This record gives sequence, structure tokens and C-alpha cells, in this order.
Amino acid sequence: MKVFSNFLQQNFKQKLTTMRKLTIICLLVIFGTTSFSQETSSSQKLTKEDYLLKSKHQKTAAWVMLVGGVAIGVGGAAWAASDWYASAPDVLLVVGGASILGSIPLFIASGKNKRKAMDVSAFIEMQKTPQMQLARINMNSYPALGIKISLL
Repeated sequence: MKVFSNFLQQNFKQKLTTMRKLTIICLLVIFGTTSFSQETSSSQKLTKEDYLLKSKHQKTAAWVMLVGGVAIGVGGAAWAASDWYASAPDVLLVVGGASILGSIPLFIASGKNKRKAMDVSAFIEMQKTPQMQLARINMNSYPALGIKISLL
């Protein structure tokens, strides 16, 4: 019985030291990955040119999808008219319709980005500030740079 008790104590000590080592390693890995990771949020705001370029690319992709979908759909319909027993024209009609439907969200997103581009603007205007000179107040002008960003 004493031999078995000694065996359990040694086995328990080995497991305890192994668990301590694993806990320390896990904590070091967790702290190491969080302290040396890259920042994920971008603090740089998009400019008017960025929004206009994005809108242009989205509109081009939408037109390509729309025209391509119409072409594939018309080709599938023409093929179906000449060969009633083929199943490939049905696939072409479905792919063409999906392409046409897929172009709609791109047109919508393009319009939203164009509106955002028009909402962001920078301007220079002359501001007046009161300034005390020889016991009277003068209104002095200075140039001010402004940026308008719509939040909605």
C-alpha cells in the first residue's frame, strides 16, 4: 500500500509541474500575440477622390455584369429556340439572370459612394475675428481652411 501511495504522490507531482509549465506557456503565448499584433482599425478617412474612384470601379463592374448577363441570357435563349432538348441553354439563362440581378447592388453601392464623395468637400473662406487695438475693437480677417463631412 505504501508503494502505491508513493507512486501516486510522485505521479501527482509530475502532473502538477507539467500543468504549471503548460499554464505559463499558454499565458506567454496569449500575452505575446496580443502585445505584438497589428492594429486592425484604419484611422485614415477616405477622400473625395477615393470615393469617386470607388464609385467609378463599381459602376464599371455593374455595367460589365449587366451587359454580360444580357448577352449570356440572349445566347441561351437563342440556343434553346434551336434545340429544344438541350439542358445547357437553361443553365445559360439562369447564369445570365443571376449576373443581371448581381449588377443591381453594384449600381446602388456606386450611387452611394458618389453621394459620399459629393458630401465630402474642403474649402477656404475668410473669417473675421475681433481684435483690440488702441482702445477699440477691429475686425481682422484671416483665411480659414474648412472640411465638410456629412455623417448620414
